[in-house]
Amino acid sequence: MVQAKNILVPIDFSTSSYQVFELGHCLARHNGAQLHLIHVIDPIYYQEQQHRKSDLEFIHKIRFENAKEELRKFKFEVPHSEVEIKEVLIEGIPHKEILNYARQNDIDMIVIASHGWTNLSHMLMGNIADKIMRQADVPVICVKSNVSTIRSREMRRHSFAENWVG
Repeated sequence: MVQAKNILVPIDFSTSSYQVFELGHCLARHNGAQLHLIHVIDPIYYQEQQHRKSDLEFIHKIRFENAKEELRKFKFEVPHSEVEIKEVLIEGIPHKEILNYARQNDIDMIVIASHGWTNLSHMLMGNIADKIMRQADVPVICVKSNVSTIRSREMRRHSFAENWVG
């Protein structure tokens, strides 16, 4: 296995994100690595609609505030006393921003879910995980969602931010 000092885990706040976070955390603890949680807000979801400039600014502000809060809360879902966790919030095209971050921050490994909130747009845009696996310069672990784990967590994990971050 690769000796990793920096592990990147893209988070979209879906229940699949819990699984990759737990795996990333376990790998970081085992390797003595820093865990980077990244969430990328894709502006295309709110910029394509017809909105006034002031409405777009408000939507942008709310999405960033909610994503920042959700990322902070997400970080505390798993006890992590032995792992340093860095939270990263970026706006842009998700796969491109994730790959750029990985290259610019000496990331040794990426752990990503095979499906998250972007699952419905897969047919139109292609899967983010697929693009990352094909284009990454480092090993990528792609985790297929465990349906039973997701179903048990869906009951406890619904937040306002899931509708506003993406």
